[in-house]
Amino acid sequence: MSFIEQFNHLLKDLGNNIGLPDLQASGEGFCSLRFDDKITIDLESHEESGVLTFSSIVGTLSEHEADAFYPQLLEANLLWGGTGGATLALEKATLNVFLCYQEHLEGMDFLRFQQLLKGFSDTALFWHQRLQQRPETNVTPSSTESSGESTTATPSPEETPVPATVLPGMLA
Repeated sequence: MSFIEQFNHLLKDLGNNIGLPDLQASGEGFCSLRFDDKITIDLESHEESGVLTFSSIVGTLSEHEADAFYPQLLEANLLWGGTGGATLALEKATLNVFLCYQEHLEGMDFLRFQQLLKGFSDTALFWHQRLQQRPETNVTPSSTESSGESTTATPSPEETPVPATVLPGMLA
């Protein structure tokens, strides 16, 4: 099976699972999925490197917000503790915050693909919501309930979404 055929096979299985039986990549190996009407996840197969890339713009910041969020984005990237294994990055020209992940496609079965997509979408939704908050008021419910204080926090490993299976009806 060719590289693009393997990718399309995974997409077809996903589409059948969620009620989109015609789901497939473009001729260039690209597919976009919209989650909760909040984020779009782009899936791109790279035959030359053998990887499948997951990427999503999780927010756009003002220059002031970018300066305030830099330390939080860097802290979340530290050993991927606040990103579920993905990486956050800020595109300087647009101030778009990207969440990105790559994994080799060879040998990937449908269960692994589902786990990756679910974990990535959960993390992207978390960071989308997180970046909608003002930097001064970024708190997690658990941090304010336990201490009674407002603090700036990045997700702890316990708060960071972990991969799970895709459930029917998740994708719009």
